[in-house]
Amino acid sequence: MSALSARHIWTYRAVFFGLCLGVITLKLLPLNLAASGIPGPDVLVLLTFAWMVRQPLLVPIGLLLVVFLLADFLFMRPPGLWTALLLIAAESLRRRRLTMTELPFLVEWGTVAVLIMGMVLLNRVILWMLLVDLNSLGLTLAHGIVTIATYPIIVAISKFVFRVRKLGPTELEAL
Repeated sequence: MSALSARHIWTYRAVFFGLCLGVITLKLLPLNLAASGIPGPDVLVLLTFAWMVRQPLLVPIGLLLVVFLLADFLFMRPPGLWTALLLIAAESLRRRRLTMTELPFLVEWGTVAVLIMGMVLLNRVILWMLLVDLNSLGLTLAHGIVTIATYPIIVAISKFVFRVRKLGPTELEAL
């Protein structure tokens, strides 16, 4: 599978969209999964970053815009703020895709960790400047840390279940 055909690309995009809708639906259900006091990871962000590093062609910016704006409205977040931060981080990963293919997983994980913590902290600073009532800083940082710690699990699921593998530099240049 050196290069994906157009049909496979659209199939993977539909799978990504379906996964995102499934995650949004699960977060909207009253399951009370965070009863332990530890916030759950942001699986939408992790799924986006894992697929963006592996095959950026499968995650176009328009699809990300639709999914995350829908999530902003349904989760009652400020519309567009988290979406804008994610788009900036995702495009940063897309620009680095040629160098990310040659580096080991720990470097990729570290890059994603910096991006996630930057998104979480910048989101908090912007909301603070707009005088929005915020959760405690510890809860916000715990959310970022749990999200970062869950990244290898999402990568493993993407790689072994959905067969979204990291492309080599020659395959990326061909695309």
